[in-house]
Amino acid sequence: MKKTSHIVFLLILLLMIVVCPEAFGSVDILNVRHWTAPDHTRVVLDVGGKTSFKVVRKDSRTFVDLKDAVLPGELSHTYDINKPAVKKIILTSLSKGGVRVELQVADNVEMKAFKLKRILSKPYRIVIDIMLPDMEKKESDERKKVKILEKKIVVIDPGHGGEDPGAVGRRGTLEKNVVLGIAKKLQRILKKRGYEAFLTRKGDYYISLKNRGKIAREYGADIFISIHADACRSRGVRGTSVYCLSTRGASSEAAKLLAKNENLSDIVGGSQNGHNNGESDPITLNMLQTETINRSRAFGVIALEKMGQVNHLKSSKVQRAPFKVLKLPDVTSLLIETAYISNPREELMLRKSSYQTDIAWAIAYAVDESIPLPYAADRSWCKEVISPKTSFPAGATAYTTYKVKRGDILERIAGRHGTTVKALIKINNLKSKNRIYVGQKLKVSSGSPSPAPLIYLVKRGDILERIAGRHGTTVKALIKINNLKSKNRIYVGQKLKVSSGSPVPAPLIYLVKRGDILERIARRHDTTLKSLMEINNLKSKNRIYVGQKVKIPSLHSAPMVYVVKRGDNLEGIAVKLGTTIIALMKVNRIKSRNKIYVGQKLKIPYA
Repeated sequence: MKKTSHIVFLLILLLMIVVCPEAFGSVDILNVRHWTAPDHTRVVLDVGGKTSFKVVRKDSRTFVDLKDAVLPGELSHTYDINKPAVKKIILTSLSKGGVRVELQVADNVEMKAFKLKRILSKPYRIVIDIMLPDMEKKESDERKKVKILEKKIVVIDPGHGGEDPGAVGRRGTLEKNVVLGIAKKLQRILKKRGYEAFLTRKGDYYISLKNRGKIAREYGADIFISIHADACRSRGVRGTSVYCLSTRGASSEAAKLLAKNENLSDIVGGSQNGHNNGESDPITLNMLQTETINRSRAFGVIALEKMGQVNHLKSSKVQRAPFKVLKLPDVTSLLIETAYISNPREELMLRKSSYQTDIAWAIAYAVDESIPLPYAADRSWCKEVISPKTSFPAGATAYTTYKVKRGDILERIAGRHGTTVKALIKINNLKSKNRIYVGQKLKVSSGSPSPAPLIYLVKRGDILERIAGRHGTTVKALIKINNLKSKNRIYVGQKLKVSSGSPVPAPLIYLVKRGDILERIARRHDTTLKSLMEINNLKSKNRIYVGQKVKIPSLHSAPMVYVVKRGDNLEGIAVKLGTTIIALMKVNRIKSRNKIYVGQKLKIPYA
């Protein structure tokens, strides 16, 4: 009997050694991973349980000794990294037990090592950050140089990265890769349109939520956009959604859960203080301006409208939640969930470059409407032309009245009327450039009645025909007044005199919908494919995107006619054709905005 008990005891002991080696102080090193950012390299040791370590620096070598750790035979013992911060990693077993991790590093590095507990699918981890302070300072200084430039700056934040993959689709699609693809496309589009656009990360590495905000502030961002892909246990949930910051809690239970998941990113990605990150800092919260949140919400409304033309919207309203990454007190900030990576159909969409491009274009158009660029470096060409017959009393200033429309901001109104935000604030006694409302009547200075030629600064992609059409003159007149030898010999930055004649009607704007092709758009608007490509500077008839604004050449003889289709309403027609409901009702003598019918022919006034 005693012998049997002894055998059972030994079997139980053996089982404990096999199943739970950490109970006896033995911890396996499961894996070695590394990511490199411009200013640091991160090395992560996945370990089978809790362990302690110490760090020893010797010239260009650093040793991290893990107590009671075991080095499995199947694990690689040497890793050639060959990056500026780290050249090589070598793992060796110590004679007295434990494992030594040797890092061959550059001379001018700083190091930080810390432990992370198990979370979700992540095991215990030892994180070693090897930082290049000179490179970090250089990047920070370069960002601050951008800040002092008087340009429109957009900072795009691809969520997650490196240690934190984000959500994972059924096909293995990683959120961190998808959103980086969208962010890079958005950056290229915005740069081509004349914006300064920057990414918080350019590759597969992790940046803490706090540092993402720091990057945006150092750039002096006008807009900060954090791009993500949503996930849910239910595979049927789908759609695009937009979130802005809330300091009082979430607008819905779903928003609350999403914010909780996204805020875990620092812990999953490996931030030493990921559990805090200023979430409860009353100073930070007090700095959050109501005006900034309101601007973010207004930007979110426009973004939803544009992205709704690309994908189904999960919610037609901008949601609010306490996202740490959006805690930027003076920067318009949005978090955009582009689609559900957990939905099989939307996962396939997210994998496609064409969908990523469509989403990027939709966001770019929202940026365009929220912080429009001046038409040129020299704004004088966009001043309203006043008839030479107009006379004003000596010393008097003439004003026109402008009625604020949905989506208007003071910068756009000023640019459109050839004046400044400061002048508008002064003559209208405004307390803040952000406190204007739909329907408000603003005085706008009409400028000087001088008939002298205006000056236009040639931009990339300009052609003489487009410049002439935009200013109500002819190519022949432009060639004559500027002494040009050929209509094709103009260059970027050239100053052209533009005769201030009566302007022709501006081109109509058509918003590209899913399924549209350029030939069909041309036929629908009684124009030609060649004219559409020329006026929109298109290189290929196939390169149009959902949500893109296409200029339609104006018909000078008579207003364009639109035939009402099933499901149309006056507001939708107005938006689609670049006009207003009031203008449509006036030119068609419609008494009620609801009284239109299928087949009715509507005259469309020029924009």
